[in-house]
Amino acid sequence: MSEADAATLAGSFAVEIRARRQDPMGARDWIWLVYRLPDGLRQVLLEELDQGNLLVEIGESSWPSPRSIVGTLRDRFHGQGRRWPEGVVWHEVNDPRQWREDVAETRDGQEFLLMT
Repeated sequence: MSEADAATLAGSFAVEIRARRQDPMGARDWIWLVYRLPDGLRQVLLEELDQGNLLVEIGESSWPSPRSIVGTLRDRFHGQGRRWPEGVVWHEVNDPRQWREDVAETRDGQEFLLMT
């Protein structure tokens, strides 16, 4: 997929997420999972989509906590030295067998992740 196609698709994802604000739980689909993310991670995801980064996967997982939501983005997070929303923590992993980096937020003892 070309960079332009990915950016267009990312933009359409952001539009779909924002359009569902009135009833985010109305359908049990990937947007429902986005709205289960803590506010800070959802903000990071929308900012990344606005920058053209593509969400390639999101799902419920038993790792790192039971019923965690884990999302994977195509490209690294935008912005070296970026200020993250309160409660969001960035980790550089750079393990070719795992992932490059993640941002995490914990809500009620449950950890949620976005990874690249």
